[in-house]
Amino acid sequence: MVVGNYPSESFSEVNAMTANRHTTLDFPLPGIARLSLHDADHSVNVFARELLQEIDAQLESLANNTDVAGLVIVSGKPGSFIAGADLTEFAASLDEPPQVIERVSRDGQNLFRRLSTSSYVTVACIDGICVGGGAELAVWCDRRIVTDNPKTQIGFPEVKLGLFPGWGGTVRTPRIVGLANAVEMITSGANSSANDAYKMGLADDLVPGGAAAADHLLQAAARMIHSERSSGAYLTDRQRWSQPIDMADNELAFLGATAVAMIQQETKGHYPAPVAALELLLEASSVDVDTACKMESEQFVPLFGSPINRSLLNVFFLQDRNKKGAGSDLDAADQPASLGVVGAGTMGQGIAAVSLRRGVEVVLSDNRAPALAAGEQAVLKEAAFDRELKGPNLDKVLELTPRLGITTDSEELGECDLVVEAIIEDVGVKQQLFQAIEPNAKASTVLCSNTSTIPITTLATGLEHPDRVCGLHFFNPVRKMPLVEVIRGKQTSQATIDRAAAFARQLGKSPVVVNDGPGFLVNRLLLPYMNEAAVLLGEGVTIKTIDSAAKAFGMPMGPIELHDVVGLDVCLHAGKVMQQAFSDRVVPTPIVDKLVGEERLGQKNGRGFFDWTKDKKGRWKKQPSEEVGRLVANLATPSQEKHDLSDRLMLPMLVEATLAIEDGIVEDVRDVDLALIMGIGFPPFLGGLFHWADAVGAGVIVEKLKGLKRLGKRYEPSEMLLRHAKSDARFYTSG
Repeated sequence: MVVGNYPSESFSEVNAMTANRHTTLDFPLPGIARLSLHDADHSVNVFARELLQEIDAQLESLANNTDVAGLVIVSGKPGSFIAGADLTEFAASLDEPPQVIERVSRDGQNLFRRLSTSSYVTVACIDGICVGGGAELAVWCDRRIVTDNPKTQIGFPEVKLGLFPGWGGTVRTPRIVGLANAVEMITSGANSSANDAYKMGLADDLVPGGAAAADHLLQAAARMIHSERSSGAYLTDRQRWSQPIDMADNELAFLGATAVAMIQQETKGHYPAPVAALELLLEASSVDVDTACKMESEQFVPLFGSPINRSLLNVFFLQDRNKKGAGSDLDAADQPASLGVVGAGTMGQGIAAVSLRRGVEVVLSDNRAPALAAGEQAVLKEAAFDRELKGPNLDKVLELTPRLGITTDSEELGECDLVVEAIIEDVGVKQQLFQAIEPNAKASTVLCSNTSTIPITTLATGLEHPDRVCGLHFFNPVRKMPLVEVIRGKQTSQATIDRAAAFARQLGKSPVVVNDGPGFLVNRLLLPYMNEAAVLLGEGVTIKTIDSAAKAFGMPMGPIELHDVVGLDVCLHAGKVMQQAFSDRVVPTPIVDKLVGEERLGQKNGRGFFDWTKDKKGRWKKQPSEEVGRLVANLATPSQEKHDLSDRLMLPMLVEATLAIEDGIVEDVRDVDLALIMGIGFPPFLGGLFHWADAVGAGVIVEKLKGLKRLGKRYEPSEMLLRHAKSDARFYTSG
């Protein structure tokens, strides 16, 4: 679904202006018309205004052609069909009045419905990504053929933008694949592979991909068109798919109840679009296609331009901006092809495994032979993990083994393009390591540290080439966490930053470049949040109340639970580093010291703020600890003051974020927002910390801080906050 910035004209009224710039109509075989989409403005096909107008014009040109038996719709961009909407145009329409949004939805439906009412058979030939409006175009066709290209995916990701399909996706899909399949596809926003699409009946044929994919698709489509014309099966389906869905009331009720439960479990009630999509799918199943289309358009309107829609669009644009950041323009020959990892512990294993899985040659080093042997096995197991097998694929293990080297001598890593150390957080040990590697390193080798606390400038001290040293801070677990902080020391060159950021992208990560400083960016901003949670415990607020408040705000877990997941010993160490740097804003909290002293380290040893066990599937389960309850009670001094707990937790983080910008850690609020979304799971439906602050308003935030100022400097507004409050400026427009 796409809404362009065209409030006053339908597609057909201006089709002469853009004829053939984005589309080509030819007749490759007798009776077969082929409409090829080749968006002239983007690397992939996206539905923008001009492309839609051309499709309308091309269909109009075929309307009276009685020689056409069938129309084949293909992409002129190999390996990609249609990647959805042009979201820049989409965002430009957010403030259009409701009647305009509804009309554009109806225009889109009417355009694509022509494919299901034409005098000829219509076939979508899909090789590569086919999502959003592309999937809607495909389901309005009579038939769909897909290739076995692993990149061939069909899906409706609109719920990830706070919407549901609005050009007939909710109408046609359940009539083709069944209501249960459509509910799962549309409310989850997940893509279906070519095989899954074929199995559920969304695709009618599956052909080989590769270099000859276009020929395979055309030949299969021609055979299908002639078969359909002969049998008339497509006409039978057109009639059937225009009617209500035949489903018993008790089946409908059961599907609705189970789907609501699943959606609530996944979204925690923070995302309204999946529930709205479910309600529409259920209601529209009992009416004809005309009525269902009208319902889709009407119910689409309240979601479009809503705060959550705007926030999720902001997240999309943050990610898109990041793709064009440092190192994105490096040639493949300049990107690291080999990696040395020092340290075979949890982080070293994770970095090595994700790199090996992405085709990078890896050498793993550890001076402890038993740890190295165990690390080698763990890396191969993780790198070869197969979701369908729910374990390592043995063929993949055999394939990857020759690409993973091991050594107890870290000096042997000098021939690698990039080396990452993930060893003990000891500045002297790390410096000695780099000083041992550098003399044997290539002139182009980049030395990186995965440190979360030690300044990169300090680690580069004494090296001959400090310009080739940077931070490459991964987050745990590496396989899941998308963020990598690329940290620039005082002498780090731009070439080093570019190569490190490019490497992070090779691994499928989102690199955010930050300048050197205590805690860098994410940990610097995370500490006030976690510190305040410990302060609240000292004021007599319960663990359950604190964590519940954070999750109600939208955080994936509460800050007390997060202490356990990170490791209380790690939190204690990081807290001391940050307290040395920011003593006026970090409050000493005895509870973490006490727990570490009692050997309660968190999830890692099963004992932290909670007691932890693993179930039969190896998943961690937590239980409240009576011992911790007593410890907290003994250390607490209950406060009679009552504050909004989300303000207590989030405002110190926001204050620190503005101070980090003032300190030059990053220059743009968008870097902060992306880093917190990707690094700590800040709620995407709020769009990021500064996007949320804009929604609240700087003036309101400063007033809230005034009410909390007696608690200390961490609630004192920065100059940046005061400036924005005074001018009523938004962070996203004035920086």
